[in-house]
Amino acid sequence: MIATSKPKLMNSAPTVQRMVIDPDQALAWLETTNSNNRKVSDKHVRRLARDMTEGKWRLTHAGIAFAPDGTLLDGQHRLWAICESDASVEMFVWRNVDPESMMAIDCGKTRSMADILNIAGENGEVGTHQLAALRVMLGGLGDPPVFSPAEMSQMLQRHQDAVDFALAHLPGVVSARGVNTATTRGVVARAYYCVDRAMLKDFCRKLTTGIVTSEDEGVIVLLRQHLQSTRGGSYSQRMQRYGRVERGLSAWLKGESPSRLYPATREIFPLPEEVDE
Repeated sequence: MIATSKPKLMNSAPTVQRMVIDPDQALAWLETTNSNNRKVSDKHVRRLARDMTEGKWRLTHAGIAFAPDGTLLDGQHRLWAICESDASVEMFVWRNVDPESMMAIDCGKTRSMADILNIAGENGEVGTHQLAALRVMLGGLGDPPVFSPAEMSQMLQRHQDAVDFALAHLPGVVSARGVNTATTRGVVARAYYCVDRAMLKDFCRKLTTGIVTSEDEGVIVLLRQHLQSTRGGSYSQRMQRYGRVERGLSAWLKGESPSRLYPATREIFPLPEEVDE
């Protein structure tokens, strides 16, 4: 006969309360109850704090959880974000939660940013290629910014036409593997705001097919060869490719045909909000 263990019974059931948590309360909990938690991610705290500061925070089932002895089990990043933002936000606060339940928290499949935006439904159908191009476009020659879902939704709404243009004219076809990537699309999405659209469309078609109409367009062939031969994923390699796409597009627009294609060292196609700064 196989022995089976009896399920562990709690003295009392978990309780939940809907509360407005202010910075003083958040800090008090962090100082007195947060004794056994994972290392804090400053980036995640800043993302949450920005949403709180800008009024984008939303009440969800995910909140704060305490063990029967008062130890904080879940929610330290949310509490730190309240302190960081100096905002008071509404959350569900669970008490008398079995510590063993932590074995099951956050163990499911992690939702991608596209998953989150599709569930929210504010941006229509969102694909990973859209978001990848958007990140490159927003990052430019620097690090791609880290956004919360609310911020990413706002950025996508602002630049939807530019990103869709880049995806439509730089399709993911086998013949353009390594060429029509998020990096190239990010540059074209930036150029969408300041380059004649018909010319930009023509550039995309020629870069995709490799078919040019004159010897003066050798820069497209040069750029295409470079993109196909350098597919590394390091930060330095991505920046080199980005800079060369910008330089190549700029040279083609000016009718230049350089024998070597050096990467741009400054942003050639600023976004409207960057021009206004």
